[in-house]
Amino acid sequence: MNEFEWLRQMRGLNQSAPPPDDLWARIDAALDAAEPSGNDDVVTPIKPPRRHLAWVVAASLAATFALACGITWREQPIQSASNPSIAALSPGNTAPWKPSDPRLAGAAVELDAARMELQQAIQQAPDSPALQRLLQRTDAQQSMLRELEKHAG
Repeated sequence: MNEFEWLRQMRGLNQSAPPPDDLWARIDAALDAAEPSGNDDVVTPIKPPRRHLAWVVAASLAATFALACGITWREQPIQSASNPSIAALSPGNTAPWKPSDPRLAGAAVELDAARMELQQAIQQAPDSPALQRLLQRTDAQQSMLRELEKHAG
């Protein structure tokens, strides 16, 4: 078979062909059988049973109560002895630390900058437990870095 015969066969496929089975007749028959007698324009809404409605209302009230309790719980400040006080977080409390090892110097600069930014943020929001936890982590990282310098010595 060459290209010209193939193109001729392809053009022959472009003809419309009637379906082997007329679906519209069956669809019309099914609609006529399912059509209720009376006015076709009126649609009656389906009402859920009252018991189902009561469960939906009860579940929505429980979810609202749980959400309100969760928000209230998250907004309460965390009071513990491990949280540093605002006086201990003053910028003049710790001097910038410069390690003698050049491999640790970059990390020390980054940790000092992070500590200063956290102190400024804590001054704006002193009751934020997340900021206080971040400051504690930064201090812990600085102390680990100082330990590394001692061991690298």
